[in-house]
Amino acid sequence: MNMRRFVLGLMVAMLCVGVAMVGAQPKVRLVLKDLDTDPNAAAFIQLIEKGMAAAGTPVKIEVVKVPSGNYAEKISLMIMSGDIPDIIYFQGGDDKIAMQGILEDLRPYVAKSKYIRNVLDPHSKTRLESYPYLVWVAPPRVRAPVIRKDWFDSLPSAKEVAQRPTVDTYYALFKDLVQKKGGKFGISITGATNGVEELDSIFDGAFGITSTWMKGTDGQWVYCRVTPNEKQKLEFYAKLYKEGLLDPEYLTKKWDSKEQVFYEGKAGIIAGVAPGSIDVYANKMMKTQNTTLVPLPPPAGKAQGLGPFVDVIKESRGFAIPVTSKVKDAAFAVLDFMWSPAGLKIAKLGIPGLHYVEEANRYVLTDKYPEWYNGWFGDSFNGFVPDKPLSRPIMTEAAVEAGKLAVKYMMPDKTFLIPEQYIAQWDAMTNLYKEYTADIVTGKKPISAFDEFVQKWYAAGGTDLTKYAQTRLK
Repeated sequence: MNMRRFVLGLMVAMLCVGVAMVGAQPKVRLVLKDLDTDPNAAAFIQLIEKGMAAAGTPVKIEVVKVPSGNYAEKISLMIMSGDIPDIIYFQGGDDKIAMQGILEDLRPYVAKSKYIRNVLDPHSKTRLESYPYLVWVAPPRVRAPVIRKDWFDSLPSAKEVAQRPTVDTYYALFKDLVQKKGGKFGISITGATNGVEELDSIFDGAFGITSTWMKGTDGQWVYCRVTPNEKQKLEFYAKLYKEGLLDPEYLTKKWDSKEQVFYEGKAGIIAGVAPGSIDVYANKMMKTQNTTLVPLPPPAGKAQGLGPFVDVIKESRGFAIPVTSKVKDAAFAVLDFMWSPAGLKIAKLGIPGLHYVEEANRYVLTDKYPEWYNGWFGDSFNGFVPDKPLSRPIMTEAAVEAGKLAVKYMMPDKTFLIPEQYIAQWDAMTNLYKEYTADIVTGKKPISAFDEFVQKWYAAGGTDLTKYAQTRLK
């Protein structure tokens, strides 16, 4: 009887251990912009889980739903309420969270990683050393302007921009797009949250604005948005708006409506992140208008470059792991796996049977492939070498060319992280800039109001921050 009890007890113990081992498979909660609403999310996550199990690092991934609204704001509210996922994709707002000691230093994880450390571009490695709370594998996030190819081929002014890009040739092209192509406006931008940032990505350099802080004629550092160069640039933007060349609804346009007017032929040019967003635009334009896109070089003037300025201080977006996570190693293992050959195949090719079909000697990308967003975990294709030939290139020619322009014309930034004691003032100063910029561009205020803005900017904290800049920049 005692032996039977012993054996029974041993079997129960072994069963409990087995259950514990099954239960010990770590669950990683992941929040990633737009993934929770993507129809392919469940299949995508299942492929990742299967791949990680095969790699010997099994996990269970739960995709956290995000309430509708501004993503950065919703993530901050989620975290402050105590609901903190194990992997957090940030698209702004992370610096305030990091200052509260909530985010893990990722440098030790990257240093021990098998894959990520080998695919980070130099600018990302520099950013990680300076700001170790976000990791993001991607080329410099630079925008490039694009025009549909059938309009490019039929407009001499478009070819002039391609061969001799200046502010004047761009202006002439905008006019032709409205007058000769029936567009409602020459260019559309997203102004709802970014103001004129997308226009700046094209025209900043031409007006001599080449970094966040620039050396003035007196040798002192000055904030670029309070310079005479900025005033001249805003005067040009106001001209575009007044003449109907800039989308009159730009202040309320969001990214999806900006893109839609482009596909519908109501806008002649939009700017997109190269190469990733440009690839999406090109595929959708082919589907809606049966034509591809042509990326355009930035106008030359006092300088020539594409923006936004490439910050080497910190990533503007990326993945973080909170210090509160009980599965930090498993969370980082997910990120590292995505940059392994097996992970890259999942991320870049999409769902088998839907976005591609595997044949004996190649992968055939289907007509659904252009609908797959292959940049969920980063936009870079560094390290991706498929184990079989592809039926066609993953990226469109337009995207590849836009990527080349981005690398050629990127403008490295000269800036610094805003100290905590200045953050409230900085937010107020930024809002002041957006307010005056919107009023000047739309004609509610004359260009002379720029001088008033500059005075208010310095009074709101700009004087102290400019003094601080002299101690931080070389």
